[in-house]
Order: sequence, then structure tokens, then C-alpha cells
Amino acid sequence: MTDENSVAAVFDRFAPFYDQDYRDYNEDVEAIYALASESGGPLLELGCGTGRLLLPLAEAGFHMTGIDISPGLLAIARQKLAAAGVTNRVDLVQTDLRSYELAQTQFGFAFCTSNTLMHLTTGEEQLAVLQNVWRHLRADGRLLIDLFNPDVPRLLAVNGLMELADRWHDDMSGADVIKWSVRTVDLAEQIQETLFIYEELLPDGRTQRTSCPFTLRFLWRSEAELMLRLAGFVVDEVWGDFEGSPYDSISDHLILLAHKP
Repeated sequence: MTDENSVAAVFDRFAPFYDQDYRDYNEDVEAIYALASESGGPLLELGCGTGRLLLPLAEAGFHMTGIDISPGLLAIARQKLAAAGVTNRVDLVQTDLRSYELAQTQFGFAFCTSNTLMHLTTGEEQLAVLQNVWRHLRADGRLLIDLFNPDVPRLLAVNGLMELADRWHDDMSGADVIKWSVRTVDLAEQIQETLFIYEELLPDGRTQRTSCPFTLRFLWRSEAELMLRLAGFVVDEVWGDFEGSPYDSISDHLILLAHKP
């Protein structure tokens, strides 16, 4: 079983870089907003991080709960929600996706984006997450799961390579940040070991390096659909992107929409 404390520690180390890392990513916001509007709320986000999605949804008037295992990420989310004046619309809970028990069990829409489900590294753990969210949804409540599409040629092409993934200037610290990525894959186990390395070139000339290793377990479409059915869901649609395009072998995403009957 994935150790809760070790997972939290990894994402606490990632927390100072999270918002800059995702600074240009917003392709899921419009679709999540539309699904949230259809559901009527309240909303539940699994793995809410620093509030990348919580904040615009709260500003749009939705009431929601965001859960995450990392106190570091949640601390940043609290700061952002407070600065925007919307803390009264969002409950943040530090907890494990497999075993949380919330007082609210009648959510209208739950969503889990950015490969969050894949941080659970066995099929049993991933199923436990889906079973738990099923218990917290009302009848006809909907669920969106966003995973990466396991493109085998791409997985093999980057296997073991150290890639320059990104670079940016951090206005707060004055550092120039370089992000490196190293990935290794085990196709038989459906596991990708990932290492992000953040090099900060500080104004005083020092270099500071932060390593963030983590493991992802990817899912094939048929497996993901079966897992949702085992958890009690009815699978409604499978998308290849947040425009709602049909999923195929060259899709960037594997997005599953389901509901609780």
C-alpha cells in the first residue's frame, strides 16, 4: 500500500513550484465549469493541490470541498482563497483519497484531474478511491476522472532520458528555475517512475536543487471503465481531450465521465 506520509512529503517538496509549473495550463477549466453547472453542486475535488481549479470555481459562486494529502499544497490553496475572499465557499481537508469520510455525502459532481488517480500505485488502491467517492455522491451524481493516455511509443522514447521540461523566472525569490524530468517505465506493471528536478539559480549566485520523485500507475481504457463499474458507476462517455473529442490511440488524455445510478 502507498504510504500516506511519504506521498505527502513528496508533494510538500513540490508545493513551492506547483503554481509556476502549471502557470499556462487551463485546458480543463471550461469543461469542469460546464459539468459543475449542470450538476447544481455541491462539488468535490479529489487532489485539489493549491486550488488551481477550486479558485475559479469558487469565484464563479460554487460551494465545494477540496481534499488533498499534502499540507504544503493546501496551505498555498488557503492563502489564495483568502486573498480572493472566497474561503466561505470552500472546505479544505487534508486526508487520504482512499479512506476519507466527509460529513457531506451528497455531492452532485466530483472531479479528479491531472493524473491524480495514478499516484495510487496499485489497482486495489485506485479502486478504493473510486469506491470512496461513490459513497460521497448523491444518486445521479457525476464523476470525471482525467488520466494521461498511455502512449507506448512515447513512454519508451523517453524511458531513462533526462529531459529539459521547462524553465521560468520566479518573481518572488528572484530565481531562474530550470525543471528537469527523468522517467522510466515498466509496461508489465503499468508503472512509470518519475523524477522532477528543480534547479533554482538564485540572485546571489547560489544554485539550489530540489528533487521530487514519484510513481504513477497508468490505466488502459478498458481497465479504467471496468474499475468504475466495479465501484458502482455507470460510464457515460470517454473523451480524448477537454473539448469532448472521442478517445482514440493518439489522444493526449483518457477522460472518463460516469454517474452514480
